[in-house]
Amino acid sequence: MATLLMAVALSGAMPAADDSGPLEEGVITEVSGEAAVLNSRGRSRPAKPGEVVRGGEIIETQADGRVKITLVDRSLLEVRPNSRVQINDSRLNPRGVSSVLVYVGWIWAKVTARTVADYAFEVEAATAVAGVRGTELLVAVAEDGSTRVGVREGRAVMENEAGSLRLGRDETGEAGYERAPEATGSYSEQAEFWLTWLGQHHLALFSDLEVFVIRMVAAVLDARANLIERDREFREAYEGFEEQHPVAEKPAAEPEEEPAAEPATEDKKDQRERAEAATEVHQLYRKARQAQKEAHRMESNYYLAEQARSAVARSPEKFSPSQVQAVNRSLAQAKDIPQIQQQSRLALNGYAAVLETQVSRYRLASSLGRLPPLERNLQIQQILKQIPGAMPPMPPPQSMPKPVMPPMPRPRMP
Repeated sequence: MATLLMAVALSGAMPAADDSGPLEEGVITEVSGEAAVLNSRGRSRPAKPGEVVRGGEIIETQADGRVKITLVDRSLLEVRPNSRVQINDSRLNPRGVSSVLVYVGWIWAKVTARTVADYAFEVEAATAVAGVRGTELLVAVAEDGSTRVGVREGRAVMENEAGSLRLGRDETGEAGYERAPEATGSYSEQAEFWLTWLGQHHLALFSDLEVFVIRMVAAVLDARANLIERDREFREAYEGFEEQHPVAEKPAAEPEEEPAAEPATEDKKDQRERAEAATEVHQLYRKARQAQKEAHRMESNYYLAEQARSAVARSPEKFSPSQVQAVNRSLAQAKDIPQIQQQSRLALNGYAAVLETQVSRYRLASSLGRLPPLERNLQIQQILKQIPGAMPPMPPPQSMPKPVMPPMPRPRMP
């Protein structure tokens, strides 16, 4: 009932804002084996060197596939075999810092050094988030939702609802459902070290399938409720911001020329208003990023649960009738999740649009440390120049249709 009431409270729509959609987040520099890129509509295309990857696009590799990506800030990412990894939309990070969501599989990353906690590169997964600062690391996510993070250089912090763990050089940590991150030994680059762990957790999933699916669906429903709450908080905060900073209406006619005002006083007033706006917009970005994380937690856990159900459907003879019933009964509680996923992506795109409007209005890109779109485009072109045969992307359009952020849909009760 509480979830329903929160959803009903979100019936209003956000104002329109200029937006060019998800940004170019990086460039595929190397591909080996079979790999594909899925866009936000689920359409697949072969991964190939010189391919520009936008926020929200997913890299999928098969058993022989590997994909290397250079991100806009020159961080390096390698998606290893049998993996599904989303390059997140960075527009909802205060400084536009990239992040990734690992649904399943493993990645290697070498991240550009950053010192401010709010702006860290992050690796998200079903059961943990790793905030990364100036780090070379490996991250693996197993089919049962377990997450392993190994740090070769630098620092990382693993966090979930149960606790947090700081990792330094040559350290490894793990987390899982209802299990806080914990240190598990030294870092290793050996593929066998990671593949053995993934294999062990594959066996663990199917030895206790119904329990894991119940946990996955519980995480989906918890993230759904949190997402609706974060959405309410963002909308209320944004409405408050607009009340405090109304857009001045243009006069019907040009006013008569007045004596020159005191420029120093005018400048100080503008500076004070811009500083106040920068602080408030930064807080709005943080709320938007929290909503984005909950949306990703919902999506990744739902993906794992659906993969488990698909495995049961492919080989029903391997499972007891009670296991099959338990899996189907659990997922029936989340039957509205595909619709909510679609609507949440539209809503998050709306967050980005209205926030970019305020960044432009108060000229906050510099104070927030955000890379302007044209400069991002230049960075992408510089990366592309290093790839033989790659064509630079076209400059971003100067104007686009004005989207409206839709409300979150009302969840259906099971």
